[in-house]
Amino acid sequence: MMMKTIVSLFVGVMIATAVVAQEPTIRIDHAASHSMVPGAKVGDGYLTITNTGSEPDRLVAASSDRAKTVQLHQMTMANGIMTMRELKGGLAIPAGQTVTLEPNYHLMFQNVEKPFKQGETIRAVLSFEKAGEITVDFAVGKIAGPLDDVGGASHMDHGGMDHGSMDHGAMDMPGMEGMDMSGPPPEEAIPATLKTMFERPDKPLTILPVVVRNDWAIAGWQQDGRGGRALLKKGHHGWSVFLCSGDGIRQAAALEKAGLSADDAKALAADLAEAEARLDPKVLALFASFEGTVMMTGEAGDAGQSGHEGHGQ
Repeated sequence: MMMKTIVSLFVGVMIATAVVAQEPTIRIDHAASHSMVPGAKVGDGYLTITNTGSEPDRLVAASSDRAKTVQLHQMTMANGIMTMRELKGGLAIPAGQTVTLEPNYHLMFQNVEKPFKQGETIRAVLSFEKAGEITVDFAVGKIAGPLDDVGGASHMDHGGMDHGSMDHGAMDMPGMEGMDMSGPPPEEAIPATLKTMFERPDKPLTILPVVVRNDWAIAGWQQDGRGGRALLKKGHHGWSVFLCSGDGIRQAAALEKAGLSADDAKALAADLAEAEARLDPKVLALFASFEGTVMMTGEAGDAGQSGHEGHGQ
């Protein structure tokens, strides 16, 4: 009888210990992603991670059936230039603290076969050093702007960025405020605005072509061996950059999804194709080298500086 009691007590202690060991110490909140433009291959992911335990942990890996790979990226600013690299050592989650993956960190879903659509959820598995694997569902919100309505808090979007080099120097950006250029025609006002925002003495900025349709415009840019296209929106204070991209905004469908009316999107895409038909193929290759869609504003017509200020290859 005594032996049975001892065994029972031992088993009870082991069960209690197992329950304590299995108690989760990592909590995931506000997991969200932006929808992606047609043809995009890279999606983003934002969330907050809370370590409720007494020991530090570390996010070391992520995976998803919707992407070939999922990486953790870190964005840094130095001398007005944004660079983004894979954080290969993982992200530390201190004991008793909450880490928000925005704006300095974010997940990148790479080689996505089926672009994320607003309203769906994207399942991923996050791997932690101590907490192990945790399944997370990312709610997909609109293509641009904050993700507050689906639980996130980001202004970034990487609709189709190629992150092969993990080092994406960008147009220099001292500020995102739109210039009041209501007097000159858009073909003059837009290059002046972009040059004021991005150009430096050691890095001249070339702007061409510029095509305009009502309150929207697309301008091609070249700087320091890089290039891309900027989609601009005219507001009360002049022209402001809405997003930077490459070939991702050449098509009417992508422009319409970004916020243009169907008529404006179709007309602007046609005007762009006609204007770029006269350009050197090498220039077009530079435009195409910027394969992402990087948001510069929260909403169309509401210029504001986001944490992610543009980058090309």
